Amino acid sequence: MLTPRQAQLAFIPIAAGVMSGVISLALTAINVGLGPDLLGAWLQHWPLAFAVALPAAWLVLPAVRALLARWTDPAPAPGTRRQVGDLG
Repeated sequence: MLTPRQAQLAFIPIAAGVMSGVISLALTAINVGLGPDLLGAWLQHWPLAFAVALPAAWLVLPAVRALLARWTDPAPAPGTRRQVGDLG
């Protein structure tokens, strides 16, 4: 099992790998077509997409987390009652 810190460190490379794989597959399918050459072309393009996505994710995701933290209301104190219309 991973510790919370290890899971946090593993999140960005895994997310970048999945997203770069999906996007590079879609773009390769558009450019090459759904034929026998698709798999080879995709496997050729995916490493380049990952090489771009990983550093971009390392730069962008911390800024997105900080922005969302600024826009997020803090959790209510334990024992406080929720009001009608409260979400979450």
